[in-house]
Amino acid sequence: MRERFDVAVIGGGAAGLVAAISAARRGASAVVLERLPRPGKKLLATGGGRANLLNENLLPAAFTSTDPGLVASVLGRFGKGEIRSFFEGLGLRMQSEEDGRVYPVTSQASSVLKVLELEVGRLGVPVRTGFAAASVAPVPGGFSIAAEEGPKLEAVAVVLAGGGKSYPALGSNGSCYVLAGRFGHRVVAPVPSAVPLLVKDRMCHLLQGQKVKVLARGAVEGREGPAVEGELLFTQYGLSGTAALDVSEGLSIALNRDGRKDVALIVDFVPFLSQPELAAELARRMAAGWPARDLGTGLLPDKFAAVLPQTLSDPAAARQGAANAKAGRLAAALKTWRFAVHGTRGWNEAEFTSGGVDAREVKSRTLESKLRAGLYFAGEVLDVQGGRGGYNLAWAWSSGYVAGLTE
Repeated sequence: MRERFDVAVIGGGAAGLVAAISAARRGASAVVLERLPRPGKKLLATGGGRANLLNENLLPAAFTSTDPGLVASVLGRFGKGEIRSFFEGLGLRMQSEEDGRVYPVTSQASSVLKVLELEVGRLGVPVRTGFAAASVAPVPGGFSIAAEEGPKLEAVAVVLAGGGKSYPALGSNGSCYVLAGRFGHRVVAPVPSAVPLLVKDRMCHLLQGQKVKVLARGAVEGREGPAVEGELLFTQYGLSGTAALDVSEGLSIALNRDGRKDVALIVDFVPFLSQPELAAELARRMAAGWPARDLGTGLLPDKFAAVLPQTLSDPAAARQGAANAKAGRLAAALKTWRFAVHGTRGWNEAEFTSGGVDAREVKSRTLESKLRAGLYFAGEVLDVQGGRGGYNLAWAWSSGYVAGLTE
């Protein structure tokens, strides 16, 4: 006789484990189906291995989605306070940093995974590893789930929590999009997010390996987005670092989903001075006879000595008027440097996925499909994206818990 459960959770990541716990705590028989040899592999890599599991500023406004109301509804049911209580109840202690990021006191993602696995075990939830769900088909009273290599089981309800497409080696390969599509769900084309940018600019070559603190904003066809503060890292292929990653979502959507061509990253290399202040300081240095390559000393990393002479069209001019003009041009360039972006790195270097199952086709209170009763969604499989800093893991916990209730 084929095994039958109340709830089958497809995906043993952050959202899937919490969904199984949520289901089992209300007395339902649950099973976790994970295609890798062990659950939670991607969770172990989050936050640089520290598991940035939450942010003190967790609000619906921190997310983008095809249905912002859905995000607000889920966080209203299982938000920051509930997430804290959930993990504290599992024995995990947390600490907040100045920027609002919340980590386990051990600073180890393995601690987060361990307390989840202990609770799954305590509740008697079986975890079937090596189970790559190839099909989910409706049957009387629920669903039949079949693995790629033969095993089958049945469940009254199914939670799709298999993640997006980022870091496929860690478990997310987009397979749940296929399963959702078979029930008629629209999938917003997934594109890499929090991903390095491809740029062809001589500055990237000259400054390769250099990090600098900047203000950066994305621009698509002349429309500039909000500025973010962070580090910019010059690489052989273009730009990385927190500043590039934090603005990459909109640029990736424009390039990879919408096919836009006029896409750029606008960078302020001297955010601690206004443009007039910077121009005045550069003019003073020029008037004092500073060599062009040394004009950035004390303002910019030393490697910029290779860039500044090329930015000045006439570095040999000596008159004060010419110095003022050159200083103004150089200040403007350093405050609004435009890098043309022609692409992004791929899924193996993307932290998140932008896109997924259209959230408008999901009930905002329960995360149940509007197209098929008994089918639920949790985590990154949905078209819900948060910024870096613990927001996406917070969404995994919140959506997993709500979906696991299978109301």
